[in-house]
Amino acid sequence: MPDADKFVGDTEVPEMATKYIVPGLQRGLQILRAFNRNRTEIGAPEIAKELGIPRSTVFRLMQTLEFMGFLGKVKNTRDFRLGVGVLSLGFEFLASLEVTELARPVLEKLRDDTGYSAHLVIRDGWDVVFVVKAAAKTTFASSVNIGTRLPAHGTVLGRMLLADLSETELKQVYPTGKLSKFSDQTPTTLADLTKLLDNDRPRGYAISEAYFESGIGSIAAQVRDSSQRVIAAINVTYQDGTIEHADVEGKLLDRVLLAASELSQQLNYHPGGEVRQTG
Repeated sequence: MPDADKFVGDTEVPEMATKYIVPGLQRGLQILRAFNRNRTEIGAPEIAKELGIPRSTVFRLMQTLEFMGFLGKVKNTRDFRLGVGVLSLGFEFLASLEVTELARPVLEKLRDDTGYSAHLVIRDGWDVVFVVKAAAKTTFASSVNIGTRLPAHGTVLGRMLLADLSETELKQVYPTGKLSKFSDQTPTTLADLTKLLDNDRPRGYAISEAYFESGIGSIAAQVRDSSQRVIAAINVTYQDGTIEHADVEGKLLDRVLLAASELSQQLNYHPGGEVRQTG
């Protein structure tokens, strides 16, 4: 396991930069990151053991986070859970992203044109985070919610974002070179992932069948801004086996690429004569 003090979020920090990190603040944020949808209640002793710091220190940190509204006490226990302050920060962050405001009508049109749920994600370390969703108006609709995090290497949405990284940047995201497996198609080494990204990069899109979840197909495409870098990715999801391959690689793919292009143009991206490649 890499040294936690050398990481901010899921990204390794250069050694020179670590001297500017405030340990107390870092530990407080590590406490907040320990909570997730499968781990909603945690006590100070448990956190102290994980972070390798005294219980008294952890208790003071959690008391401070509670005072600030980022943690709350679980009734009739000594455990804590996330407070509404975290939610407020999340909404403020989403509201500050220009791409989310511009993406909503684009995704809603994509959803209406295709009949399938459409999403926009950004990358946070080795995860993608869903920030906009246009749910399908059918019985088969996407189960992900705003704020859902999925492994970037295990999803075609994530591959769209990772494909824009240099070799050095990719190694910073995955310093150990080992990747978790989520399906038979998931790359488990950085070398395997790099091969996939080498194929994704010239196309700017990817099509998957059960790449992350059995029975779910997805078409994902890159979104760029004026910096020419990929800042987000969009997709549609559909029930695998309910649509012909020709339609997936034809009109459905065209609609996704059109939506990605429209959003990129609104973000002042100018492609400079890029040509769609098939295959």
